[in-house]
Amino acid sequence: MDTQTTPQQRAELLRDTLALVPVPELKSALDQSIRPEYRPPKAVQNALLALRRHHDPVPYLGRPPYRPTIPFLAAVLTEASLNRTIELLGDHSEDPTRAQLLEALDTVHTEYSDPVVAVMLAAVAYDELPASELCRQLLTTDPRYGLAEQPVADDASSHDASTDDARALAEVDPEA
Repeated sequence: MDTQTTPQQRAELLRDTLALVPVPELKSALDQSIRPEYRPPKAVQNALLALRRHHDPVPYLGRPPYRPTIPFLAAVLTEASLNRTIELLGDHSEDPTRAQLLEALDTVHTEYSDPVVAVMLAAVAYDELPASELCRQLLTTDPRYGLAEQPVADDASSHDASTDDARALAEVDPEA
């Protein structure tokens, strides 16, 4: 089975994970993105400023003027969680085994929400880092991230209405 993904598939995965982030958390990342230490290109900065004006930026992420903001927004949102994961992986951070990554993620999950961890994994996959394929596999198989390809038994305690709402909003734009 060919597990290679196209740049478009990686971009869609990143957009889909951003759609799962609660709006207040996403808006906070948008607010942070205009700070001086995050100097995006002018076009991206303008798009980020425009996204900040929307009550819910999620439906706009797939639209052409806002697509360039996706990797940048993901980087701002996941900077701390990625740094923590790298710290936990230590010498294995460049190319961890599945077991090493899962062990690090167990700790990271105590400090960061599942949607933020999902965006972090998607950002690694998007950037084609050495652990890209492993991160993509975790995203599409672990039900915590809301992107599992295999249906999971409906368990009322694990059902999250906000995840369903975020997915519905992500599907609003047919061009996305």
